[in-house]
Amino acid sequence: MWLSSEFNRMAEQTLKVYEPEEAFFSTLIYGPAGVGKSTLLLKCYKRLKNKKPILYINAQDFVKNYAFAAQEGTLSRFRLRLRTPTLLILDHIEMLKGKTHSIEEFYHTYEALFQGNSRIICGFRGEPSQLEFLGDKLSSRLLGGLAVPIFQPTPEDRLNYLRLMAYRKFLIVEDLVLELMAEEVANFPEAQSLMNGFIEFANRSDSALDRDALSFYLQERRHKEKLRPSPQNIVQKAAELTGIAAEDIYGTTRTSEVRQARQLAIYVMRSLSRLSYPEIGTFLNKSHSSIMKSYQQFQEGIKKSPELKEKLESLLKYFNSREDVN
Repeated sequence: MWLSSEFNRMAEQTLKVYEPEEAFFSTLIYGPAGVGKSTLLLKCYKRLKNKKPILYINAQDFVKNYAFAAQEGTLSRFRLRLRTPTLLILDHIEMLKGKTHSIEEFYHTYEALFQGNSRIICGFRGEPSQLEFLGDKLSSRLLGGLAVPIFQPTPEDRLNYLRLMAYRKFLIVEDLVLELMAEEVANFPEAQSLMNGFIEFANRSDSALDRDALSFYLQERRHKEKLRPSPQNIVQKAAELTGIAAEDIYGTTRTSEVRQARQLAIYVMRSLSRLSYPEIGTFLNKSHSSIMKSYQQFQEGIKKSPELKEKLESLLKYFNSREDVN
């Protein structure tokens, strides 16, 4: 479901009429999470894919495919696929952070597309000032093209989205209830999740979609959120369990106590959240290799230290996990 408003209209109009032959060499669509960047990029891809050679790929797949091609000796085939389309759409370039070799490969891909008179569109979760991880050359080139923002939706935007959801689902919900829901969320995916959860709760408890039911549902939702093995919750609980400040786990301190708490959080993120090493690295602002090393060191540590294993078991138990720690 899509809602056009002032916060996304500039990007929507840019991509709605986008034609490679008439466009800037590079276009950057940027903004916070959950505001529709990927949706717009996919719409643009689907509109143009039958007219011209176009490739859509997210940066995580770029990293994986590049690493596989380097390992298998098929880089020529990988580069031919990435560097010959009329238009390359590379989404989620924030996933390149910390991937030195992938960033270098992206830089050469960018240059090859430029030399071939092709075009590139990038999607980025963040602000232009946060592109420095790409290096001066690449970030300046991206910012030298067309940079189009998508802003955070306003409370009125979120309310209108919830109204549209209620209308399409044939729901009878007071506007005051929708206003309270709009205050609980920051973007449309969160609004959709809240609405669907509220409907499920009302059906389960045989309640109307009214203010009282919403109050009970939000209490239940907040309690469940604390028990959800999200990266943030895992770091917070690991900090409480080890007596280390959460800020130190996120930071660069390398004392044995902090390192052990950080390794505990990384191990549990990998075990419960099923995050990849690059995803954990992005969350903690660490390199893929350092995350993998921390995981392996902790895995060896729990074989030797009953105390360390006990902490792991306590953390897993808190998140109601059946993870085998033997």
